[in-house]
Amino acid sequence: MPISRRQALIRTAAALTSSVLPWATVARADTQKGNTMDKSQEDALIDQIAKSVSYAFRTPILRRPSDYGLAYEDVFFPALDGVMLEGWFIPAANSDKLIIVNHFIGANRYGYPGHLEPWTGQGGFEVNFIEAYKALHDAGYNVLAYDLRGHGHSAEGAGNITGVGAIEWRDVIGSVRYARTKLPGAKIALHSQCMGCNSTFLAMEKHPEEFEDIACMIALQPLSAAPFIERALTDNGVENAVERFDARYSYYSSFRHGDSNAIARADKVKCPTMVVQVKDDMTTKPSDAQGIHGKLPNPDKKLLWINGTSVRYDGYRFFSQNPGEMIAWYDAHL
Repeated sequence: MPISRRQALIRTAAALTSSVLPWATVARADTQKGNTMDKSQEDALIDQIAKSVSYAFRTPILRRPSDYGLAYEDVFFPALDGVMLEGWFIPAANSDKLIIVNHFIGANRYGYPGHLEPWTGQGGFEVNFIEAYKALHDAGYNVLAYDLRGHGHSAEGAGNITGVGAIEWRDVIGSVRYARTKLPGAKIALHSQCMGCNSTFLAMEKHPEEFEDIACMIALQPLSAAPFIERALTDNGVENAVERFDARYSYYSSFRHGDSNAIARADKVKCPTMVVQVKDDMTTKPSDAQGIHGKLPNPDKKLLWINGTSVRYDGYRFFSQNPGEMIAWYDAHL
């Protein structure tokens, strides 16, 4: 492998691994000596990436809605399989509109402490969802934000293995069922991000009856495994990367890379959906978001590109900083 390509692989894989699990230590070749990466070094790198996406990890809940003048309740409820989940219910007076928030891997109901070590691997900035919750509240929306299993204060499931949606879909159904009891007759929409979005797609595939009355969804950066692997490995000269990754991923998690692919389930999403994606995201390829959007069967759909950055985590804080498109989408459908 040429040195320039090897160095590109290391940089890309390091960023990708820190993007998914920022504490992960990525196997590296000796760039100072100019060594090429041999197969054993490639295998070590593949192993580290596979291990990184196989286990849930917790980050602290640094902020609360009350820090922003929002009244809230601490709530807890079971996932479909009984795993106990914890979250916040933020009420909006005299409103029958409710947004359920499903977060990305490594985050929690508050967001993500990317400004603190050891979680600074993607941009070095904080992702604060509560700013978006305040915008929703002030626009007349109740908010249910909770921690997916193995995150925040929620219980573990399956020995803390994460399925990047392949297990967590059970949490999404639990949250929808709880929302209906918490606010009977509410108009419900979903705000699902990355793993939370993959989880939502799988839940819709497995139990479509649970989502028949969902008004709409914002699908923020759903992720398919193949473009992720190609971006990190195949495009940098690693041969048979998908097969080699899949073998190690199955070893750690018992899952296969296709078990949580968003694009394979997009046609099961029946509600109006806005797909949102950092266009130059180095974690994936634009074709993934385009393909997901293209497969959505409801003609009431939109693809919103976030430009001016290649950092995936800028997408996660986009609506906290720019709530207008989010509010407009929900206003049009609830």
